[in-house]
Amino acid sequence: MKLRAFLSMSILIAVMAAATAAYATSEARVNPPSWGSERILSYAIYRPAIGRIATAYYRVLQKDYEGRPVYEIRYNGTGGNLSEASTCMVDAVTLEPYRATRKIKTTADVFFIDTYYGDGRIVVRRKQGEDGDVQESSLDFPGRIFDYEELIWLIPQLDFSSDDRLHFALFSTVGDQTILVVVRKMGEDTFTFHDKDHTATLYTFTLNMVRQSVWVQDIEGTPTVVKYDTGETIFYNLSLLKPEQSAEAAPAEPEAVEEPAVEEETAEEEEEEAEEEEESPVLTDDEGKPYIPF
Repeated sequence: MKLRAFLSMSILIAVMAAATAAYATSEARVNPPSWGSERILSYAIYRPAIGRIATAYYRVLQKDYEGRPVYEIRYNGTGGNLSEASTCMVDAVTLEPYRATRKIKTTADVFFIDTYYGDGRIVVRRKQGEDGDVQESSLDFPGRIFDYEELIWLIPQLDFSSDDRLHFALFSTVGDQTILVVVRKMGEDTFTFHDKDHTATLYTFTLNMVRQSVWVQDIEGTPTVVKYDTGETIFYNLSLLKPEQSAEAAPAEPEAVEEPAVEEETAEEEEEEAEEEEESPVLTDDEGKPYIPF
């Protein structure tokens, strides 16, 4: 009886091991980006039940950091009574982060977050208000990891030449947690934005049990996110409004985009906004270095 139970348990373990192996994924490989000395992208942010709620601006600059080539990814998000700005400094080849800063401003207060990566440790400093006390926390993480602030730039650079799904570790300051992210390449997909169909490569993954979807197109020879569905909001790359960026539509049933319920902006207005160069986030000093007033 004990032998039968042992054999049954052994078979169960073998089946579970085989199932696990079948779903095993390779660690993500990164294609070194060719973003040039400067790159600017603008996104319209929609909430499906409401319409357009905000605008996101990204600016990537090529720099040197302690003798190493890096890219500095700057972000500005504006909408309603909330504004955000962040700067994420990443290695120009591996895209692994050195430092990320973030500022969140509301009508009532301002919050700062500063994250350092190095020597197998992640150090996070927080401050509420210009004169608030600094709260510091840290955790050991000797492996390879990426920062949440670079996610929209990281996905298009993943190398799927040998696999259709890859995994990597991601750090988020929401709960100071490290997350194992498994990204799956789904193939070509078609979506609609301002009555025009666009075909792009779709990638999916899950963050904190919420499904994320990213659509990537080549723009001027560089893989670029043209749509990002976070599960709560949808980012649309405003370059889609330019005729030369519109891809041929596949014979599929497109999804509809709900227009703003209150204040509707025309495609022409959005295209003009996409051409405007946004100022750098306030999280840099006069020399362009990341800065938080600690």
